Amino acid sequence: MQIPYPATTMTDKFSYTTKTGKTIDKTIEDITTSLKEIGFGVLGILDFKAILQKKGLDYKEEYRLLEVCNPGAAKQALESNPEIGLLLPCTIAVYQKDKENFISLARPTALLANIKDSRLDKMGTEIEQKLVEVIEKIK
Repeated sequence: MQIPYPATTMTDKFSYTTKTGKTIDKTIEDITTSLKEIGFGVLGILDFKAILQKKGLDYKEEYRLLEVCNPGAAKQALESNPEIGLLLPCTIAVYQKDKENFISLARPTALLANIKDSRLDKMGTEIEQKLVEVIEKIK
């Protein structure tokens, strides 16, 4: 099923990416709040700039990866196929590139494309639509 909205980058088959005028911290705060409103939560945030700097690597731009999950959907997906756990949780990146800030979602439909299970296809589409709506709402 085709998602009824345009992606904003050349990686539109794998990700949904858009610019935001907000700071990285404000974007993450707003995403977290909006996700709670639709039954999702942020399980963790990976700060790649800090991680790489701790390893002695100079990475200048902000890059944070949010691990997001809807517990009910995750349970249903895992019960359908335990290997789905390899694709969980959903990820949303909030990052800086060339002094501009971006939000990028790894599309659940793209991740599930190689798994032949119509129940998961429908779930992936529904989750993707909800997450894109959150991104569009807060950007």
